[in-house]
Formats: sequence, structure tokens, C-alpha cells
Amino acid sequence: MPPVIELKNISKRFLNLQALDHVDFDLREGETHALVGENGAGKSTLMRILAGIYPEYEGDYFIRGQRIHLGSPRDALNRGIGMIHQELSVMPELSVAENLFLGRQITNRWGAVDWKKMNTVAQDELARLGFDDIDVQKPLGNYALGTQQVVEVLRVMLSGAQVLIMDEPTSALSPAEVERLIQLINTLPQTNRSVIYISHFLDEVMRVADRITVLRDGQKVRTLEKTETNVNQLISLILGHDVQSEPPLSASTSDGHTLLDIQNLTADVFSDISLKINQGEIVGIYGAIGAGHFDLARAIFGMYRFDSGTIRVDGQIFPHHFSASYAINHGLAYATESRRKSLFMDEAIYRNVTMPHLRRISTLFSRARQEFQVASPVVERVNVQPGDPLNPVGKLSGGNQQKVVIARWLAFPPKVFVMSEPTRGMDVGAKSEVLNILRDFRNQGYGVLVVSSEPETVLAVCDRVVVMSRGKIVSEMANKNLNKDVLMRLL
Repeated sequence: MPPVIELKNISKRFLNLQALDHVDFDLREGETHALVGENGAGKSTLMRILAGIYPEYEGDYFIRGQRIHLGSPRDALNRGIGMIHQELSVMPELSVAENLFLGRQITNRWGAVDWKKMNTVAQDELARLGFDDIDVQKPLGNYALGTQQVVEVLRVMLSGAQVLIMDEPTSALSPAEVERLIQLINTLPQTNRSVIYISHFLDEVMRVADRITVLRDGQKVRTLEKTETNVNQLISLILGHDVQSEPPLSASTSDGHTLLDIQNLTADVFSDISLKINQGEIVGIYGAIGAGHFDLARAIFGMYRFDSGTIRVDGQIFPHHFSASYAINHGLAYATESRRKSLFMDEAIYRNVTMPHLRRISTLFSRARQEFQVASPVVERVNVQPGDPLNPVGKLSGGNQQKVVIARWLAFPPKVFVMSEPTRGMDVGAKSEVLNILRDFRNQGYGVLVVSSEPETVLAVCDRVVVMSRGKIVSEMANKNLNKDVLMRLL
């Protein structure tokens, strides 16, 4: 039988950028075919062609041996192809059931929405997947990001899609939710469904994939059976050179001077949080989605109201209710886990870098020129590619957008950097670069707080690791002989 899907000699250009260059790809019935590569390698472009989002391209597209051309995502869905994007497209104000049946509600014979049946079917489908703790009548926005991702995956499945394109489906999921999703993916061959799985988590790829295709610089490098490769070989193929070991984690250069001191901080989603970060130290807070650590990071920066407790930066106590502007002016910087919410996609790179600091930039001369001069060195320092500060941020890959988020705080360095998911959704090379930037911060005597649900991130860069579960600190350890298993057992 011919492959379910076959792409031949696919090329795609955006102005002067050759995003794809004569790429071949095929998908067999009932298999999971992983697509890996650095940010900007062409993975998302190839999948958007496959999903009908980009109708303009060169090359041939076949479904079960028949040459076709998709003009829209609706065309793709009509042919049984559904895409689950990394950035959620759910409607938080609608109920879980309404999201599951968005645009195709169950109706009765009079044409009215059959709410009872729709809720029952939704509850039964979630229970079948092990998510019977979700109330389908509640607004989806009441649930954590991981639950919203699960609902989006199920929505595409219920649409009748036989081919599911999953773009970084686990980047926002807790370890338990990742396991559930992997179990679900492993059951799909029994229903003759096929999966294209895009992920930067190579351990996950090795667990779910039957075959793996590597892209680099818009070209196909190689397609491998899972049984004939390993993580190290994949990294080498992705980067284009032999894998070099990560730089060893040096001991903290802390001189004991405390830069950030949090005592008994309590809010609705966390309680009695106390921790310190000293000069020249990286401290990680690790927890599953819903542990409260992301809201804690926002509270430290004045973006989430807390009920009691104290925050001190370099010995100065913050008022009980303070703003993000106050935090910036008194030595704190914050990078959110959601790049798209913190960047202005249509604005140039340099404008995104200087946006929080406009009051510090002189207006005696051309402000735009001043902003450009402030931004250019830090954009170069974090190696944004392409590095022209005049480029719109929205044209960059996800990893390079994250570098811009970090670069904005280098223009006027704070005392403490608070970084939520600093490497989320990034490829191997970009992740390594960002972690090296955080090491540089430590070596220069700053304090760094890394908040993450990725154990690999905190283990790679932190001197101490604090574990949160259900809104409380359950453990704090020096990063010596720690491993992923130890951390995950504490959740």
C-alpha cells in the first residue's frame, strides 16, 4: 500500500529565506513519525504545508498515492488531517465540552444544541483517556495549561482526523500528563491513526516514534528507524557535528550576600514559601504544571497578588502591593514562560528589547536611534539569528524569540533574574546557548531564579533545586548527585 501521506521535493521560500529546500517526507498508516531539528530547521513550515496552512509551495503532495493540493486547513481536515499547535487555540471562557465540540456541536432533531448529550459524550471520552477528574461543564479557563492542551488534542481526535500532527504537544504538560499522552499515542495504531510528532524532547521521541526524520537548515538530513539510532546520534545529526558534553556545573561563586530573600509568601495557589538567592548563585524551582511555581514567579515580580509574607531585594523590603515597574526599578527582571505574551510580534527586535526601559533612555536626541544603540550590543551578545535589530520579532523562530526576551534585561542589568521556563520549546543548540547565558549571569555575580517544569533544565544549570508540589515547598537540595528520577518522585 502507498504511504498515507507522501511529500516529494517540497520547497518553500519566504522573501530571501529558503525555509525548505527539496524535502521528502512520508507517513505510513498506523505509525508515529517524529520530526526533529533546531528552531528554524523547517519543521513547522513543512507541517503547515501538510496541514493546508501554506498553500503556496513547490513540489508534490500525495495522499494514498493521489496527487492533491490543499488550499486551507479545512481542506486538510476534510481529508482527515488535523494539526495540534504548540500555542493553544482553545476558548477559555467556554466549557470543556464546548471546546471539545467547537464548531460541530451535537444537536437534536429540531436543530438545537443537545447539551445533555454533548456533556455526556465529552465526559465519557475524557474518562476513557483517564481524565475523569475534569468537569466538562466548567469553563476550560479554570483548568491548568496542561489540561487545556489535553482537551485540544482530544478535540482534533473527535473531529475524525486519521492523521494527527502534534507540534510540541508536551511542552506545557506535567510529567503525569505527558505519560497519559504517550499512552494515548501508543494506542492510536489500533485505530489505524497515524501521528507526526514534532518535539525537542528527544527522550520522548525515542519512546513514541517508529521512525525519525531530521531536518537541518531547511533540508532533510536523514530518516531513521528508531531501532537503529539513539539520542546522541540524533543530536549530532541535528547540530551537524559530533556531540560535545555540556560544560561542567561549577560550584556556586556565592559570597553569602543575599540578593533575594522571600519569607512566608502566601497566596491562593501557594503557601508559606521561603527561599533565598545569594550573589553568584542559580536557584531552580521545579514542579509539575499546577504546582504554583509559575504564579510564585509572577508574585515575586509584582504581577500576582499575594496575601502575606515579605520580599526583600538586596536587603530592601518591598511594599505589600507593588507593581512590575517597581520591581524593575528595584533590581528585578522577569522572563515569562509564554514568549508570545511578553513580545510585540509586529515590532522590531530593538523595540522589544528597550520597551521596559524607555524612561531610562534619553530623549534629547532621536529616541529610535538611542534605542537601537542600546539594543544592538545585547542582541549580538545572546546571538539572535538573524541578528538585525530591525527585523520584526514575529519573523524569528521560537528559540530566537526567547533570546530577545532575555536580551531585554541585559541592556540595564538587574540584581536578580527571574526566568520562567527559559528553554521551553527550544532546540538543542538554542537551549545550550540560553543555559550558558544564565551561567554567565551567575559568574558575573547576579542572582538567578529558574522556574521550570523541565527537570533537565534545572539539573543542567542550577546550584540548588527547590521542589514545589501543590503550592508548597517539599524539598530543597544542593545539585549534587541529583537526577530526574529523584525530582519526579517528589512531585
